Amino acid sequence: MLTENDIMLNNFHKTLKKKLKDKNLSVVSRELNIPRSVLQDWMHGNRSPSMKNIDAVKRLADYFALSLDELLLGDSGPKTLSSITFNDDSREYQIKICRVK
Repeated sequence: MLTENDIMLNNFHKTLKKKLKDKNLSVVSRELNIPRSVLQDWMHGNRSPSMKNIDAVKRLADYFALSLDELLLGDSGPKTLSSITFNDDSREYQIKICRVK
C-alpha cells in the first residue's frame, strides 16, 4: 500500500522530470547551486529530497515558477488562498477563497 509520502515523492519525481525535460542539467545545477548528481537522482527517483535540502527544493520551485505544493504534490488545481470556518445552530460551515488560474 502506498503511503502519502510515497505519493508525494512520486509526484515530485514526475513533476521534476517533466520540468527538466528540455533543460541542460549542468546549467540548472550551476544556476541553482544544486549538485548535478542530486538533480539527476531526484529526477529519476533514485533519491528523495529531505528536510536538510528543503532550501534546494524551494529554489527549484522558484526556478520553475511553481509553489512547493505544485512541485512536491504535482497539484496544479485551485489553490486555497484563505479559509474561514464558523458554526451556526450546531452546523459547521467553511468558506474558501481559491485561485483558479
